[in-house]
Amino acid sequence: MPIPTDVFGLLFVLVACAIVLAWSGRDSWRDEQGWHPWILIEDLGGYFLFMGMFVVSTMQIAIRYGLSDIITMPWTEEFARLVMVWLALWGAASVQRRDQHIAMTIVYDFVPEHLKRWMRLLGDVIMLAAMVPLVWYGWDTARSLDIMWTIALGVPLSTFAYPIPVGGALIIVHTLRLMILRWRNQPIPNNEAIVV
Repeated sequence: MPIPTDVFGLLFVLVACAIVLAWSGRDSWRDEQGWHPWILIEDLGGYFLFMGMFVVSTMQIAIRYGLSDIITMPWTEEFARLVMVWLALWGAASVQRRDQHIAMTIVYDFVPEHLKRWMRLLGDVIMLAAMVPLVWYGWDTARSLDIMWTIALGVPLSTFAYPIPVGGALIIVHTLRLMILRWRNQPIPNNEAIVV
């Protein structure tokens, strides 16, 4: 089944919205060290996914409760779910970039200062130990779903599974970067915009 033509128009609008929103937060791409293209890419991706979920969910409500006699867009349900899955894992990677995940610090707060860095490094090692198998098996699972297609959107079912290895790989990259900064006892930059 081919991809509905309405989707291409929506994608164009979403890309334009993502560019405008990312441009409005352009201060996070640059700092004293220079320009950071990776932050731009993550911001664009996050804004695209967020706007996709927002716009398509709004379309679903408007069509279902007000325009159902005139318009039918059965693909909006699948699109909203797809974008939500991607957004959750893309957002988790973006938050990991800034080291801002929610943490229980009740023990950490009472540990002497010289041990805190080592506790954070241990946490990073545990994060890597969890993410590496997740990425490995997530990739394997996504590849096995390449042979099936979604009903309404007409995209491979693996599109719903690839966020796990992609988001997990980004989390691994950011965790390694954080480990290097912690090992060198350098501060974690906090001036970057969060996209969730």
